Amino acid sequence: MNFVSAIFRTALKLVLIAAAAVFALSLIVVALLSVVWVLLKALLTGRKPAFVTTFQRFNQARQQFKRGDWATRSGRGFVRPASDDVVDVQAHEVQAQKARGALPLDH
Repeated sequence: MNFVSAIFRTALKLVLIAAAAVFALSLIVVALLSVVWVLLKALLTGRKPAFVTTFQRFNQARQQFKRGDWATRSGRGFVRPASDDVVDVQAHEVQAQKARGALPLDH
């Protein structure tokens, strides 16, 4: 009885190892096919893949934060306003009737 159970356990282990190997190889094949598809699409359209541009933007932002350029950049992002650009205003409540009449509905 022990001999039969040992053979059964060994066969079951081999089947499970084979199933795991087939699963792992299928995942690798799908990953490789996906990479090939993305690269072919990039070659045909002439546009970089999205993950490439995302990592390039991340690296650019990382370099700007490392150098300390984030506060003085012009264009997008964080720009420190000049002292003469700051305007103090007096806050007041806007009534709903006046607010509806102030802006035309058809822009």
